[in-house]
Amino acid sequence: MGKRSAPARDCNKRVLITGAAGFSGSSLARRLLASGYTVTGLDVAPPGHACLLRREMSNPGFRYLWKGLQDIQPKDVEGHSVVAHLAAQADAPMAFESPRYTVMQNIEGAVALLEAARQTDCVSKLIFAASGNEIGRAAYLPIDEAHPLTPHNPYGFSKAAAEMALWAWRLSYGTPAVVMTSGVVVGPNMRREVFIFKWLWNALHGQPIVVEGGRQTRDLSFIDDVIAGWMLAIKAPAEKVVGHKFFIGSGEEHTVEDLAKICRDAAGSAAPIEYVGYRPGEEGHREAFSLEKAQRELGYAPKVSPREAVALTAGWVRSLL
Repeated sequence: MGKRSAPARDCNKRVLITGAAGFSGSSLARRLLASGYTVTGLDVAPPGHACLLRREMSNPGFRYLWKGLQDIQPKDVEGHSVVAHLAAQADAPMAFESPRYTVMQNIEGAVALLEAARQTDCVSKLIFAASGNEIGRAAYLPIDEAHPLTPHNPYGFSKAAAEMALWAWRLSYGTPAVVMTSGVVVGPNMRREVFIFKWLWNALHGQPIVVEGGRQTRDLSFIDDVIAGWMLAIKAPAEKVVGHKFFIGSGEEHTVEDLAKICRDAAGSAAPIEYVGYRPGEEGHREAFSLEKAQRELGYAPKVSPREAVALTAGWVRSLL
């Protein structure tokens, strides 16, 4: 059994972020530093290439740990009261081509982190970034935190298995697991492989917007709202959030077809929309998430609508032209 005791006082306000060089990880690091936290960011990106953290690198409250998650050790986790697990192979298209690599990154990485964390004394919350892809076929709507995991593609499977690992380690070792599930997250500096970026880029260049399927749905949220939800969980008393799962998003369900039209409008473009077949397993996917628990327990309230989120993202994409 791992060590499980009250966090030591010097652990307070110290957060370890895995995947810190990415879109969400760097955004969370920035918000935590601005709120007076000390942050360690772990990522495989070389320090000189962690472009989204270039300002944070010179912040005395930030330390960069250039390391693969599979090699994380208890000494890397020790001294942190919160672990925010955002590292992942996060692209569903890549998971179709490299399912074993995706499993290695997302499942083995999660287990390595869980094993390191359970051998420390400080951690009061281990917060996992879950995905809407973990629920591919909704048994009922709206989807709440009690809904079973029903992944429909290799990426969704890898994230669902990682989430199940968190719950298994909690039951076995008392690991202080918290799960935060979101759908599509957009905003300046977002990942360029996400379809929203590709559509905006194409629309601004007068190129076709290619829609795979169209009737499947997504919950699209703005990065600032998602990070605000994470901050609420980080600041909340451990007894209020540990052992719980929360949906953090916009709470609005939009078809992919409608999102393509929203992107075209935001770009002020007349680019054509072209339809191709669904991705494997994608037809019938729904993201109709209930935010009721996050609103009730965390006080979470998204401020940016999906349409506004796309417009704000379009402004950033336009600046890249």
